[in-house]
Amino acid sequence: MTAPPPTRLDPLVSDHDDHIIGEESAAITLVEYGSFSCPYCQAAHEIIGNLRDRFGSRLRYVSRQRPITGNEHALKAAELAEFAAQTGDYWTAHDSLMKRGAALRIDDLPGIAAELGLPPQDPDHSEAVGRAREKVEQQRDSARRSGALVSPTFFINGRRYEGPWDEAALTEAMLRSPGHRLQVAALDFARWAPSTGLLLMLMSVLAVGLANSPAAEAFKRLWQTFFGFFAGGSRSACRCGTGSTTGC
Repeated sequence: MTAPPPTRLDPLVSDHDDHIIGEESAAITLVEYGSFSCPYCQAAHEIIGNLRDRFGSRLRYVSRQRPITGNEHALKAAELAEFAAQTGDYWTAHDSLMKRGAALRIDDLPGIAAELGLPPQDPDHSEAVGRAREKVEQQRDSARRSGALVSPTFFINGRRYEGPWDEAALTEAMLRSPGHRLQVAALDFARWAPSTGLLLMLMSVLAVGLANSPAAEAFKRLWQTFFGFFAGGSRSACRCGTGSTTGC
């Protein structure tokens, strides 16, 4: 049986290595593994802006690279963003690249670099270019270790978020609403190795209890009841509990 993907951020957020907006003391840390040249990440970019406005100093946002697999445009854009982090302003580059979404192409990158006032990626800046490529590769490895299999993938306070990434759903998760806590508990239980055996045992106990309860005869009659439906001029019917696969 294939093991489920990890759910914990690896490595944890580092003030030295990560691109961060917000204070370390913030109650909520939202990490995004994102990709340029990705329409979903482009849509999430606006949502993240709204969340930052909404939560203010309570939210710390972290951007990590996870270029779309096999997409050379996304890979080169990520490397340009990391080059900008060393020679210019990462967040200005991040914003400029992200707003282009799926329309972004490699041919656009020299013009974007010029708009950002970045130096040329020539032999004089070969070390910075090399570090940028290495940083992207490190974060791609980090994404795999953390279970970030798609872009975007979010982590809230170190745990992978599993749910829709619209503004309302992310807000509930960050505020740890009762519904979100119940969802997390259910997912954790489903991943727990003995959970299948425990459920089987509980259902067996329930079946034995039902068979020996005053409701046993009523349940037996219900189990043996025929039911059917009409669709056009045809009719289908089956008996509960027969295991029939035709018409039901």
